[in-house]
Amino acid sequence: MRGLIAGLALWLLFGQGIASAQDRPAAIDQIVGKLQEVYSHHCCFKARFDQLTVNTAMDLRDKFQGVMFVKKPGSISLEVDFPEPQKVVVKGKTYAIYFPQDGTSANGEIPPEMNVEQFFGFFTNIGNLGRNFTITFPPKALDKEENMYFLELTDAVNPSSTYRMVLGIDAAKFTVKRAIIYDALGNYNRFDLTDFTFLDSLPDSRFEISSAPLHKLPPAQGFYGNREKQ
Repeated sequence: MRGLIAGLALWLLFGQGIASAQDRPAAIDQIVGKLQEVYSHHCCFKARFDQLTVNTAMDLRDKFQGVMFVKKPGSISLEVDFPEPQKVVVKGKTYAIYFPQDGTSANGEIPPEMNVEQFFGFFTNIGNLGRNFTITFPPKALDKEENMYFLELTDAVNPSSTYRMVLGIDAAKFTVKRAIIYDALGNYNRFDLTDFTFLDSLPDSRFEISSAPLHKLPPAQGFYGNREKQ
């Protein structure tokens, strides 16, 4: 009888522990490890993206939609279909853009207020996630309805950086479903990724723009939708 009671006590103790753990996210190093493992087996991926860019000071909100292509070690291509067809190739803080409707092209630097280069850089270098970022749980670390873990990343290489990035990670597949990049003023870019597919390869031509001669845009006009602002 004592053995039965002891066994029941252990079952209650450990059984309750396992059940309650489902209400909490796994440890950060476990989430990061699984995320890195999933992405390490593939050179490339594509995903549908919905981007919302918000400038709180100017009360501006811009939306963009399209398909993102990523290839290690540092190639990003965005094929935008809304609000206007565009192809954007991003490398670090620089970009090139092509408007297929009239064949014009441009290049420049991503404006600081867009603060998206950290997000793109993260995707091409997930293997060094722990080295490049300080990783913590945000106040909301788990969303049961959307089945996502959330991690907050800040720049570990340059502590004076003022941006932070919140990642939403699929708790079953360990792929990134959402990223929100904030700056010190509260401006942010939110990316939601759907139709995520890993690929065995992508041609280099996917990350090239070789149409009309490029002209350089002023930084304030950079990135999406430049012609509407000219």
